Amino acid sequence: MKRFLFLFITICLLVLPVLASAEVRTYTEIVTVRIDDDEYTARKKAEQRAREQALEHYLRDVYPDRAATLNLTGDEKYIKDLEILESSTEGMFSKELKAKIRVTINEEAVRSYLKRQGAVTGKNEERRIVVMIIPGKMDTGDAPMILDNVRAEVRRSLTAAEYTVIDSDDDAVNQALTEEPDYNRMVQHINKIADELADKGEWLVLGKVDVSVAPAGSAYVYRAMMTGKTVSLASRDLMWEGNPDGVARASKEEAKAAIRLAAIAGGKAFAKEVVNALNTKTLTQERRGARFEVVLPTAGNYRLERKLLKLLGQDIIGLKNVSQKNRGKGNMVVDLYYAGKISDLVDLLMDNFEKDSQLANWNPEIQGNRVVFR
Repeated sequence: MKRFLFLFITICLLVLPVLASAEVRTYTEIVTVRIDDDEYTARKKAEQRAREQALEHYLRDVYPDRAATLNLTGDEKYIKDLEILESSTEGMFSKELKAKIRVTINEEAVRSYLKRQGAVTGKNEERRIVVMIIPGKMDTGDAPMILDNVRAEVRRSLTAAEYTVIDSDDDAVNQALTEEPDYNRMVQHINKIADELADKGEWLVLGKVDVSVAPAGSAYVYRAMMTGKTVSLASRDLMWEGNPDGVARASKEEAKAAIRLAAIAGGKAFAKEVVNALNTKTLTQERRGARFEVVLPTAGNYRLERKLLKLLGQDIIGLKNVSQKNRGKGNMVVDLYYAGKISDLVDLLMDNFEKDSQLANWNPEIQGNRVVFR
């Protein structure tokens, strides 16, 4: 009996700290929403607002350093439980629903989301995507709010598709946006931008948001018009370009909410097209290869150039379409297609160069989609 009691006490001492650490985060939110149609619709709006508020409070409590840059948009998958504790309607002509709602956070889902946002290893480490969203024409004057919602939705959608997002929170990305952003100018200098961000990821997404408001009968149509393109940071290949829209319809009094909904819809449509394009074109790129430029320090030595072309022309797995861009002047520059990552190409070239005493001492440096040997 004594042994049993001792064993029972030991198990309790081991289990209690675990139970105590598994704290359930529950928030009680007070929300007020206008009743436009019926009480059922108003209750659904109140529940959505309570989710958003609870997630904001949770992020501020648990992840204070990241709360300002995250927006989980009240997605149901981040909520474990929701219960309306009290509700009442007020007003005679303009009715409002006031509700007290208890919300329990699904911490595991939030942690999974944050893991995809931060330092991720394995699969996601090779799926890093740099996102730059800038303002275009804004008829509403709410540019910061619109951009925040578009960026949040793009981030959420891309991370849900297992991409690791690097955006304006990153110093290097923010530095590239220090000047007043102009989409057409950024497109013209996209290779330069790609050079600056080449070590940050595999793809660059550049997007612009234009917002328009137009009357439609007794209401208004609010439209977030997205313009963008995605390029491979290694090869500069165009992976996608398009013009998806986000639309919301509401009265003038609900303009702010409608603009937000249009921005979220625009960000969601934008991210969906990017993901669809990458999921199909990257498979094609893996089959046909990406274009890279290799600079070799031959100093105009014709015999050495011939030796290198012969070596590169051998049956090397993944390497194809080798062509020399210059002849007999300074360093040798070669264009080639390789089915794989640029780091793998460097390893492949090094393995072959090490077999030759004349080439064994060359050291490579990766510069965007270029490999420079010295």
